[in-house]
Amino acid sequence: MFSLSTLALALTAAAGVLSQSAGCSGGSGLQSGQASISVNGANRDYILRVPDGYDGSTPLRLIFGFHWLGGSMSDVANSWYGLEGLSQGGAVFVAPNGIDAGWANSGGRDIAFVDALIEHLTADLCIDEEQIFATGFSYGGAMSHSVACSRPDVFRAVAVIAGATLSGCDGGQQPVAYLGIHGVVDSVLNVDAGRQLRDQWIATNGCQQKDAPEPSPGSGQHLKTEYQCSSAPVTWIAHSGDHVADPNSNGNYWAPGETWEFFNNA
Repeated sequence: MFSLSTLALALTAAAGVLSQSAGCSGGSGLQSGQASISVNGANRDYILRVPDGYDGSTPLRLIFGFHWLGGSMSDVANSWYGLEGLSQGGAVFVAPNGIDAGWANSGGRDIAFVDALIEHLTADLCIDEEQIFATGFSYGGAMSHSVACSRPDVFRAVAVIAGATLSGCDGGQQPVAYLGIHGVVDSVLNVDAGRQLRDQWIATNGCQQKDAPEPSPGSGQHLKTEYQCSSAPVTWIAHSGDHVADPNSNGNYWAPGETWEFFNNA
């Protein structure tokens, strides 16, 4: 007869197996580099980063990095928003390329691109399907918000840097862990746009409202507010600067560490 502890271990193991993608058992093992995939009759480009030492059997996180307006997948792949080093080989990174250097998501075309990439990558790489994340700056932040709205059963958490509702929100009624980062003097996408996204996820995730103090413009500070939520966490970080992908407080570039910590705890 199984003891309770043995049964618990068996259930935990079974849950782990269920979260492993098909690529954990015989995937082709995609390589790092630029590639394309056909989506609704159009070729869409992306850059993939598979960690050194990938063994094809250990499920890894999958992290999407969406570029800003006028940027490209190459810009994201140059830094991966500072997350690659923090991952210590435990994540696969993918940078999709937007149409017209943006993420208008007309007719849901960019969500379809994300769907196709997830299907492709999970079939050929060993991915933990319960650990799929997205982040991006500006238009890339908007696209990260959009995938959270449209695919809440796929994405565990998103980190939106200086984002707004630019890529649509088809859904948004199911909880997803949400981190919002925004400058109080953002001259491109006003901080009110970031607050609106934050408040949407506060409502969706069943969070308790609370005061969210923000730093004075130009003070070189950032202030973090963590909400108490019943379904999924929400965190808001306001900084004293403008529309930037890598805000810093007195020379301390803190966004990658905050993003990675949030993903770890989501």
